[in-house]
Amino acid sequence: MGNQGCVAWAVWRRAIGAVALLTGQVFVSAQAGVYAGPAQSAAAWLESQQAQSDGSWRDTSETRTFLQTAEAVLALHQANRRNAAYYAGQAWIENHDPQNLDARARRLMVLRATQSSAQQDIDALLAAVNTPAAGQSGWGLSKRYRSSPLDTALALDALRTAGATFSSAQAIAYLKSSQLTTSGDQGWAAAAGNSTDAYTTARVVQALAAYKSSDTTLTAPLNNAVATLKTKVTASSAPHVRAAAALAYLRLDAASNDAKTLLNSLVTIQRPDGGFDAGVFATGLITQAFVAAEGKDASTSRERVEVTDAALRTAINEALGRGAMDQLNKGELAELTTLDISNRGVTSLNGLQHAVNLASLNASNNVITDTSPIAGLINLTNTDLSGNPCTGPGCGTQVASGDGDTPLPLWALGMLGAALMGLVSRTGRRSDSGA
Repeated sequence: MGNQGCVAWAVWRRAIGAVALLTGQVFVSAQAGVYAGPAQSAAAWLESQQAQSDGSWRDTSETRTFLQTAEAVLALHQANRRNAAYYAGQAWIENHDPQNLDARARRLMVLRATQSSAQQDIDALLAAVNTPAAGQSGWGLSKRYRSSPLDTALALDALRTAGATFSSAQAIAYLKSSQLTTSGDQGWAAAAGNSTDAYTTARVVQALAAYKSSDTTLTAPLNNAVATLKTKVTASSAPHVRAAAALAYLRLDAASNDAKTLLNSLVTIQRPDGGFDAGVFATGLITQAFVAAEGKDASTSRERVEVTDAALRTAINEALGRGAMDQLNKGELAELTTLDISNRGVTSLNGLQHAVNLASLNASNNVITDTSPIAGLINLTNTDLSGNPCTGPGCGTQVASGDGDTPLPLWALGMLGAALMGLVSRTGRRSDSGA
């Protein structure tokens, strides 16, 4: 195809882009919310604190190191920062003994999130369950310990997340029976306490929230627990407690104003380097809470994308600074603004349709026969497809971005006119109806 094809392809892109802007039908990456920046800054700080020698986030003991590393890896996963630090932390978690059931439950959450083999930890948790009373199941710090609300909540949440087959009803029964009943103090105590512990209560609420819609008997216990949390957790509480409470509120209500109040208070104490004075464990939880507040947008960015062409996947991962064969998701593809896959032997562009911010693509001298995956990328203004056997607009030539010197032809102006008239018509109908 010669220069006419090149011009037609460029004009087509300009027309589609203009129509999209006029009608509001612009398919772009999820708009970052108010907590996206703080979340990414906190995640970057976590990466900077990792021990380069072994991939962990070290503390004064092996137990604390395991705890911190698990929460840091979960935070990086939620923040969609699956890079060298993330994979090194995941490997450390996989290769170290959890030592107790609290750590094992957290490892199960990590392995489930990273799609690693988790059956060993599922089996170990199920084997460690005890029976605090008839019809109840619970977990303690280890198999020989008495059941505690915190360990039971962690195990319940981890097993549910991993899709394990177990009696959640019996664990829920134990948690309901262990809830405090004093007026104004209806949360859950720490293992040796007799009054509400805010962190424990927040973790129990997080675990039970997933069952609220299917178990109506949880409505009152959860309402009472939330009411207690609101009195116990304020903008001056410990940062990790504020984060845990915010996560609990968000599991019950994705638009929780109580969560926003706590998260806003955390934003004000975030250091310029992204971290928090409270340390790695707190920063990990805070990062997870910030991301959770982003809601559906954050979840969508973590949706997996199948890039079937190995050469294309390698090129994308190299551009992102990741391992050649690492899995990719929508958020990672949305980070691409330029990509050079020339002379790679690429046969398929499938997957690039999710690179919504891609502006420049050099795909010359490959074996590409279908350009449809990139046809809808309205930000893609510079494309080189020369040396490919593909057919269609722009194939076999270089397409440069329009500089405004080439006027739109009548057919493109017609498209714009029709779109504008449609927009005016819809606006008029809304005005007439009082909307």
